[in-house]
Amino acid sequence: AGLQGNSQDYTTKCPLCSTKFVPTFRVQCTSQSFMGSRGPGTPLICERLSPWVLEKELRIKMADWDGIDDLLDSAWREKETKNAILWWNLILAFMRYRIPFTYLLQGNFGKNLIIPMPQDDAS
Repeated sequence: AGLQGNSQDYTTKCPLCSTKFVPTFRVQCTSQSFMGSRGPGTPLICERLSPWVLEKELRIKMADWDGIDDLLDSAWREKETKNAILWWNLILAFMRYRIPFTYLLQGNFGKNLIIPMPQDDAS
């Protein structure tokens, strides 16, 4: 049960019933210009990627990068939703392993509160 060590598998398995599903989380920001899943000012719904899938997807993206500056540039995240999902999964991975991540934010959000959180079943 749980995440599998397979970079091709985006699902996890319920430990109780063995049903496979794609876990999600949402990111909320107080900025009205924050681009969410339903437009500016709305939460961004992200698929939760396993460490193996995250590594694979970042390696694919890094092949197109000129350097770390692309990852730190907010325009890269805004270019396509997949980039934003990769970036927020990277933030969650850093949080999970207690790796400092504030340098990834680098003033892109000013004093706005950003909270990655599990998706509420009611929404």
